[in-house]
Amino acid sequence: MDELFSPEEIKILEQSTHRRSSTKCYRCKHKRLPCNYQFPKCDSCLKENIECNAWVRGLNKPIPRSIPLYLEDKVANLEIELDKLKNHHVINNAEEESYTITKYVSTPLLQSFINSENESTIQSFSFLYFNSCNLPAPFDNMIEGSKRGKMKHFIENHPPVDLLTIPKNVVKIMMSNYMDFHLPQYPIISRPMLTEMLETVLNKPEIASSFEKAVISITMAISAALITNRSEKRALSSSSALFSATISTIFETSWESKMQKLQLTLLIAHYSFANPFAADIWHTLRDALRLCIDMGLHKEVTSEVITVLDVDDRRRLFLVCSGMLRHLSAVLRIKFPIHQNLISVEYPTIVDDSFITEKGIDYSGPQTKAAALHFYSFRLCESEVCDVLWYDKEINVNINDWIDSMEEKVENWFITAEEFAKVNQLRFRLICKASLQIRLRRRTPRIPNPSHESFLKLIKAVLIHVDEYLNDAKSAQVSYLLMGVHYIVEAAINLLDVLWFEIDWIKEVYSFEFLISKLGECIELLNKFSERWPDIKESNIPNYLENLKNDVIKKNDGLLNDDECNIISSKIEKLIFPTKIISKVSDDKKNDIVDNKVDINDDKNQSSDNNTINNNNESDILNFDNQNQLEEMGKYEHESLSDALFSDKSNWQDHFIDDNFWDLNDLLNKMCDYI
Repeated sequence: MDELFSPEEIKILEQSTHRRSSTKCYRCKHKRLPCNYQFPKCDSCLKENIECNAWVRGLNKPIPRSIPLYLEDKVANLEIELDKLKNHHVINNAEEESYTITKYVSTPLLQSFINSENESTIQSFSFLYFNSCNLPAPFDNMIEGSKRGKMKHFIENHPPVDLLTIPKNVVKIMMSNYMDFHLPQYPIISRPMLTEMLETVLNKPEIASSFEKAVISITMAISAALITNRSEKRALSSSSALFSATISTIFETSWESKMQKLQLTLLIAHYSFANPFAADIWHTLRDALRLCIDMGLHKEVTSEVITVLDVDDRRRLFLVCSGMLRHLSAVLRIKFPIHQNLISVEYPTIVDDSFITEKGIDYSGPQTKAAALHFYSFRLCESEVCDVLWYDKEINVNINDWIDSMEEKVENWFITAEEFAKVNQLRFRLICKASLQIRLRRRTPRIPNPSHESFLKLIKAVLIHVDEYLNDAKSAQVSYLLMGVHYIVEAAINLLDVLWFEIDWIKEVYSFEFLISKLGECIELLNKFSERWPDIKESNIPNYLENLKNDVIKKNDGLLNDDECNIISSKIEKLIFPTKIISKVSDDKKNDIVDNKVDINDDKNQSSDNNTINNNNESDILNFDNQNQLEEMGKYEHESLSDALFSDKSNWQDHFIDDNFWDLNDLLNKMCDYI
């Protein structure tokens, strides 16, 4: 920063109110040219192919349009130069100083945690569960509870960092990254409120509340976890130490405000998407949903009762909570727990927070939160796909016409989402699009035998998935690891399904060797992901898929007999339909689903890395009694059989009703009179 601005200029920047509202770049301002101020270059500078800089009142020189991006590029160049110098064994004081700058910017806070000696004793916490997330079903049942990621071990391995030991300029860079790129997509706390909290925590720590400290530490943890393209391991180490600080601070927080509790709960859920080894996404989101219902955020209120600011806060929090939960539920094939008829709350405004005051909303302000609403429109599509294909929701058109219309919606969503790339938002729009196309074209209870055309579209979407994640993994940009694991597992399972059952005609379009290589890349990605989420290897997912890949090759080479093929067919069926969801299907189809009895753990001795499963807790979903299930089938005609089949070891059952939480359905029934 010193090479960009003098201390006097930095003071002008900090006091300036024009940085975010400038309507002209530096060149257009001084040449008096029309300027649309597009990012990263306005049309005028783009046409001339010259650098486009920002203009700030009081500074008589151009400045970068995005200081964080400028610093990232600077860091990248410093790293390249440093590598060259290291190779030639020439490092003097100047280069050593450059290395120090690189370390602090690309690896924020590393030195701070190395020196941290905080070993706070973590006590029980009644409503947030800081253990690792569940893995994709049915693999979640293959890991022993004692080997899962636990809060105690996480804190021991990542001691909390003291925020006051972090250089303030590093804190500001991290927070700027969060507020500029991530907050607009997940508007949990308004930007003015977050800015005020940051000022208090940095400059008045003696009066900062534990809630404010927790918010700043976790938003910085999210920022660090999502900036992994320079030095992934160090950035994630930084993020983990910050999250440990959040956990420690949470236990000091007095939860007098349900709104604050909800905000912090949603921030933890956001972090869980990036680091599923640190926090349980389901426990966190279900608690957030219950808070929303308890406060009535699903219902619209008039501004006569509360201020415009409060109304918008209520709307945005429900949007974020329901959006996250719709996304996760759809990926895991679990119905969204609230019927749409019970939701009357309107959407929040998309204008920048600074244009929302107690007096009203200035709709002429920049639409900085448009990405959040665009995200939510995709989440609604995800819920629709899950309800129709897995829970047989009634539709007014032919199922094939419905699928075509959904694909058109997703395509239109993707095209619009590309506009957000100009401000570095919705970066994973292609992965989102491909993931929904996979769910539309794969085998489901509603369409157990898709057409050849559907299978070909499925493979195309799977290939996009694999290639995108391979590219991101190579550049260390797999930010939201939780979905990465679930998406790649689903891609691998569907490739196995095609290679095993459809290969005879698929060979006319794709070679067997090509598809096998893509399956191998899925396994390679899961091994890579396990470096950040050790539960993946503990559950033996990569080895299990590797064994099935080898079985597919043996079948193609004619090396398996009929009995062996039948066993493997049953295993793949269990991967395709892990929770045995049954909804308005025929008796013959019920029998087909129930007849598969081969346990996914039958070949657990094929690899020395397999885990021994406690017989007392082994999941019945993989090996259950036909007669008993057929007798009970009528009870589950409109529900998932997972309630009856999953053991306590996995929480992919009904996550909203158990002995530890109050009944969400009871609460909703009690509120029906008021809706």
